[in-house]
Amino acid sequence: MTGQLPLMPAIKKLMDEVLSGPSMAEDVEGPLADERKVVGTAKKLGLFVAGAATQKYMQAIQDQQEVMGAIADIVIETYAMESAVLRTQKIVGSKGEAASVLPIAMTQVYLAQAMDKIEAVARKVTAAVAEGDMLRTQMAIVRRLSKYEPFNTIAARQTIAKRMIEAGKYVLA
Repeated sequence: MTGQLPLMPAIKKLMDEVLSGPSMAEDVEGPLADERKVVGTAKKLGLFVAGAATQKYMQAIQDQQEVMGAIADIVIETYAMESAVLRTQKIVGSKGEAASVLPIAMTQVYLAQAMDKIEAVARKVTAAVAEGDMLRTQMAIVRRLSKYEPFNTIAARQTIAKRMIEAGKYVLA
């Protein structure tokens, strides 16, 4: 253990994947498969943005506080997304999918909001680290990496609200 994350190899692997063109999406199966795909998308987007910033600033990236803060925001949001999905998976595993409608709806609403934030931050950082043709190319990559099958958050919010009103308080089941 070096106390360091193997970020550069992960970024290189993602860049190779991006440059090789569209690939077959990994098949994720089981409960919350779509939600886990969204978390994977967020991770890829964060790695891409970190790679683009590192490529521009190299060792001087530590002096780019706004860029570093934006990357940290993506990492934090992605961590929270994955935590929400893992907690919901645990609930589904113990109670079953039919009895976990509320936690699943809450997770879907959160993931949709988080992906909107992550995409906006990714666009901001990309605009800060590239210009001209490189900017257009990197923005196209951001758009490609940001794609995911959207959740019906209106129906999910209505499910959540109905359950909260019925219970008269905040509930998770």
